[in-house]
Amino acid sequence: MDTILAIDIGTTGAKAALVGRDGVLLASALATYPTHTGAGGVVEQNPQDWWDASCRALRQLWADAPAGVHVAAVILSGQMQDAIPLGDDDAIGPALLYADSRAQAEAAALEQLVGAAQLTELTGNAQEASSVLAKWRWLATHEPARLAATRTILLGSHDYITWRLCGARAADPTTAATTGLLDWRARAWAHDLLAQLRLDAALLPELHASGAQIGAVSADAAAATGIPTGTPVLQGVGDLGATTVGVGAAAPGMIYAYLGTSGWIAASQDAAVPMPDRGVFTICHPQPARYIQVAPVLTAGGNLEWLRAVLATPAGVQPDYARLNVLAAQAAPGSGGVLYLPYLNGERSPFSDANARAAFLGISGATTQADLARAVMEGTAYSYRALREALGVARGGALMLAGGGGQSAVWAQILADVLASPVQVAAAPGDAPARGAAIIAGQALGWYASLMPGEGFFPVQATYTPLTANVRVYDRLYPVFAGLYPALREAFAALAQARVEML
Repeated sequence: MDTILAIDIGTTGAKAALVGRDGVLLASALATYPTHTGAGGVVEQNPQDWWDASCRALRQLWADAPAGVHVAAVILSGQMQDAIPLGDDDAIGPALLYADSRAQAEAAALEQLVGAAQLTELTGNAQEASSVLAKWRWLATHEPARLAATRTILLGSHDYITWRLCGARAADPTTAATTGLLDWRARAWAHDLLAQLRLDAALLPELHASGAQIGAVSADAAAATGIPTGTPVLQGVGDLGATTVGVGAAAPGMIYAYLGTSGWIAASQDAAVPMPDRGVFTICHPQPARYIQVAPVLTAGGNLEWLRAVLATPAGVQPDYARLNVLAAQAAPGSGGVLYLPYLNGERSPFSDANARAAFLGISGATTQADLARAVMEGTAYSYRALREALGVARGGALMLAGGGGQSAVWAQILADVLASPVQVAAAPGDAPARGAAIIAGQALGWYASLMPGEGFFPVQATYTPLTANVRVYDRLYPVFAGLYPALREAFAALAQARVEML
């Protein structure tokens, strides 16, 4: 039985999945790893943790896999906009994740040196502290010895696992388009910009179209992972591209949302005009000559994970997600007048502010844990409404939902009510990136004529229709939510300065 082995290196864990020619997941397994945060916007992960988790997930996958499976190829997806210094033998220190915002001074200097308009014209996007361009300059200023030992700067978590599997130091155009290093129209590295900034283009990985074969599983990697030696390794794709394909939105016409640790609303386009002033990113599509326009949030489902952690008992026992869903369902729409700003790690759409932080507003002596749980879900949903407005999408049209947050019926209904639009939850919503990566691989192998093989590849597990009474509540509260960040912007900046002075 021919299958694709798809491995997704997400924010919280590595998922390995075997996907058949019909798009059905035959088996999957997940292993997690930690994220390390620190003062000044530090958000890091250890690339070795990605590899260890991948190996654990694969061991479980082989134990659960049906008999007679043949892996035709391996393809990966994962986090984009990471900066991963890779030396001769391994990663040098931790990876600076997409949410890392320490390079604020470098981002400001870039605008002075190059100009915001010129950066947008060349790269298709605003280049701020989270961009790899700014992070590279931060490494040059603050960790020159680390940068001097670097042979390649990898750009996504999946690129590191690809290197561990076959030795290729490579990147795909979708991931590259998030970094500030790519000429978005030419789909080539922006060599003139790099020369102007005195950044060594030799440190960049080779660009390959997603699905192109770039190597084969080595004997050492086979021994660690159980993947047969010599299995073709195909160029992977950033999680945005994989998810877009995996939910059936590879062709223009469908708007979809991803609700994972981070999140976004996105759509495929045949042509695109950059909209950085709205916090919209223009990204290269896995299919050449198309683009994905996306309005992303830095923290989506991660807000609920934070709440789960802070509601732990003195013994350290955290409530599970089922308990949080029960709590949220107990509170009335509007959460007893409590609003939540979901900016735990700053924000990048529809506004960009590394200093923004999360907040509850309206807590009283009558506020309950149920109100707090629902307020976190509602606050995240309000942010998705702001994303939709940034993209210029009218309310009312159906929205496909993928990501682990889609497993919550309460949250999906809240999204439908806040957006005043039907929400269709993709079957196995957390598996959308793996499904999409497998479809890209299948097209490359000649299994499919396009990235839209047929409706059967994109099943819907549930549809949530807006409830009129709830829509009225959220329509009344959303303008209050939308006014909170502008009112608090200066306070966030003052608090950020105070945090620096307290160090």
